[in-house]
Amino acid sequence: MNCPKCDKIMENGFSNANGSISWINNNKLSAYIFKDEDLSKAGWKNVFPWKAYYYHSFRCEQCNCILIDYSRKLTRKEIETELLQKS
Repeated sequence: MNCPKCDKIMENGFSNANGSISWINNNKLSAYIFKDEDLSKAGWKNVFPWKAYYYHSFRCEQCNCILIDYSRKLTRKEIETELLQKS
């Protein structure tokens, strides 16, 4: 996707759908997102009972612009499947 401000290619990533606006690139997300399963098995689900949801997002580092496609919430498993299909 191209940036609406400068027309350069935007970086793909995700935004958290559970709270305030955030953004993380695909590589960083895949490095930590799958730890919630480990936390659940360790009993942390009682402390952190919510499920994480994410939106597809795009970032232009030059313009400090983030576009969030909030038409569909994605679960951790949906993102994992999607990222595996792309690799």
